[in-house]
Amino acid sequence: MSPRILIPVDESPTSKHTIDAIIANRELMPRKVYLLHVVDVQLIQRLVPDIQRNMIYEASEKAGKRLLDKLAARFYEAGFEPQLLLELGTPGASILKVVEERDIQLLIIGRHPGGGGFRDMMFGSVANYVIRSIKCPVLLL
Repeated sequence: MSPRILIPVDESPTSKHTIDAIIANRELMPRKVYLLHVVDVQLIQRLVPDIQRNMIYEASEKAGKRLLDKLAARFYEAGFEPQLLLELGTPGASILKVVEERDIQLLIIGRHPGGGGFRDMMFGSVANYVIRSIKCPVLLL
């Protein structure tokens, strides 16, 4: 049985680099992988009035689905069978939730350069949070 691998994705150059590396090493990967995009609702909750939130959530969810479909096309072309997952929440907590719910055996995550503090500069704030909290192996790209 193939290991269950989760790959969080977004529109960043870091995510593109991570996807490129996975596809370049596809012979080492199982064909079935999970692609996760998290719509970060923190800003929506802080800045958008309650009356407009549902509209913003719906638009964000549609944009997230379009992004997943676009990124999944690259995986299909490379011979993968991606399972697409979309979550509304905070990225770190949502990644941990999906790892637990799907019994993920390996997380492959890119790191954003910059951020706050030395650790964030080294690993990225979401990657740093996940590395400290997760219970499965992590491949950090």
